[in-house]
Amino acid sequence: MTDKSEVAENPNTPVETLTKLATDKSEEVRRAVGLNPNTPVETLTKLATDEDEWVRRGVAANPNTPVEALIKLAADENGVVRSGVGLNPNTPGEVLTKLAADKSEEVRRAVGLNPNTPVETLTKLAADKSEKVRSGVAWNSNTPGEVLTKLAADKSKEVRSEVAWNSNTPGEVLTKLATDKSEEVRYWVAANSNTPVETLTKLATDKSEEVRRAVGLNPNTPVELLIKLATDENGVVRSGVAWNSNTPGEVLSKLATDENEVVHHGVAANPNTPGELLTKLATDKSEKVRYWVAENSNTPVETLTKLAADKSEDIRWRVAANPNTPVETLTKLATDEDEWVRRGVAANPNTPVGLLTKLATDESGGVRRMVAGNPNTPAEALTKLATDKSEDVRCGVAENPNAPKK
Repeated sequence: MTDKSEVAENPNTPVETLTKLATDKSEEVRRAVGLNPNTPVETLTKLATDEDEWVRRGVAANPNTPVEALIKLAADENGVVRSGVGLNPNTPGEVLTKLAADKSEEVRRAVGLNPNTPVETLTKLAADKSEKVRSGVAWNSNTPGEVLTKLAADKSKEVRSEVAWNSNTPGEVLTKLATDKSEEVRYWVAANSNTPVETLTKLATDKSEEVRRAVGLNPNTPVELLIKLATDENGVVRSGVAWNSNTPGEVLSKLATDENEVVHHGVAANPNTPGELLTKLATDKSEKVRYWVAENSNTPVETLTKLAADKSEDIRWRVAANPNTPVETLTKLATDEDEWVRRGVAANPNTPVGLLTKLATDESGGVRRMVAGNPNTPAEALTKLATDKSEDVRCGVAENPNAPKK
């Protein structure tokens, strides 16, 4: 991707810049402008007639594209463009209803996925000959329960899987799908937050470890069941319990001594893990375990300070970004040789003003970009960064709510 394309796709790029880039000779750049939610209506209207179908597609999918332009694009000769209109949340219901009869299955699928598609239209599409279209309807969070109930008996496991995933699917339908022959379907039932506790209890003994892991991860799984799954023979299942934010501290303490390293990752990342246990895990030989400890909001200050000297730059980066890291530690990390560590400090909401001012002159444009976006950066520093040689940095200043008005 070119630098121009990155600027064109950045939602914080100033309107004037996007307007200029909309006439760039590169289709890639114009496509990015067409997709950008910050692109002004007049520019989107012009790009709606671009010779490149993917540019028009970007405009068709852009939530800021005016209705008049969407209506015209709905009649575009290219199905790729019409499918963009079908996906757009602002496309009027009557236009979506027309597109529901489109010859292209991709267009009809897009309509099936759209949250604004009228219920009557979704009901019709639920009987579409195309599996892709029916699965789109099954995925839609606005599809009514009675339609999902019918789709739960679809011959396609892809369609049934989407029904099992949908948060609107009635509990009794999920219970029925919990005995589906497809592991994928049962997996999504186990992951669904609406699945009844009794059904989760049955799925906790499923022959598939992936299904049992999904039960272990489900936020509605009762503590008693999590305690049982914490002793499952399969490490993948135990890791699901380790990641669950409802798992009690005493269970996490046991899992911290598990023979499987993947289980330790979940314990190190879990917001329920006690501080003393995180301190112990901070000395784990596994870099990934220490990484998750460095990111955890419960990690004690003293532990973060020790991890700030870790040999891994990825771990120092997570310490630098942790909102609980003390100022003295942030000050040391601000001179770290690794750019990403300094970026973490520059983005941290607790980094003091004086330190942000220093980082505003960092040799790395990426660091200066983080300073430009930090809401605590002082006005004087933002004024200087507003004329930075890097367009990305200047965009960061434009995005900052505290930037001085011109």
